[in-house]
Amino acid sequence: MSTWPFDRRGSGQTIGVTLSDLTTLPLRAGAALRDKRFFHPTGVLCGGTVTRLAPEGEGLPLMSGDVVGRLSKGAGTPGALPDFAGLAWRMQGDADGAHPWDVLTVSSSSRVLLRPVVSWPAAQYSTLMPLGYRGGVYWLRARMRSTVVGGLSVEAIRDQIAGSPLEFVVEQAQGRGDFTTLATLTFDRELCGDEPGCDQPFDPTIRSGTEITLLPRWLTVFRRSAYRNSREGRGAE
Repeated sequence: MSTWPFDRRGSGQTIGVTLSDLTTLPLRAGAALRDKRFFHPTGVLCGGTVTRLAPEGEGLPLMSGDVVGRLSKGAGTPGALPDFAGLAWRMQGDADGAHPWDVLTVSSSSRVLLRPVVSWPAAQYSTLMPLGYRGGVYWLRARMRSTVVGGLSVEAIRDQIAGSPLEFVVEQAQGRGDFTTLATLTFDRELCGDEPGCDQPFDPTIRSGTEITLLPRWLTVFRRSAYRNSREGRGAE
């Protein structure tokens, strides 16, 4: 990707600035102004498990194990107001190795179109970007099986998880094929920020499993820069 010389604060030290850096710098400023994430600023951090249901070797290399997850509101609208619902989770490895794998999904009306929703169960959660794996192109999506009352409220998630687990069905599709069940995702407790695995923001552009890549690559570069500027804006790095 093209870079331009830039003098850092008049120090005479020249650094390279990419096009993706320039176009995502406003995200750093926005995160700094409100001192929180630019994307999905409000949410609940959860602990749980993922359980593979698809036959081993069929599709993506997701395997059963512990996860750290987060349910969030994309624009951070107050209370139970509609918003873009977000679901993220981190696995510590996959069937190919021990490289962490972050999955970020958001409410959508199809595989790539964002859609605001009025409640958590009403959302179809999609990765929005396909995943490349061993020459194939795959999509991931999830659906909540639990009942959560109270609209799209973060507090409703807290209340629900305090009483019973939150359950999701995770599905995969290869290319334009039909979605089939891949796994179940269960969150059974809220986590505090100082617990193991909670100190790193979710970022699938740098943690996407051992052999998995986000597609297309040019959009991955842009997205990586956007996440980085949002983290630096709120002092997370």
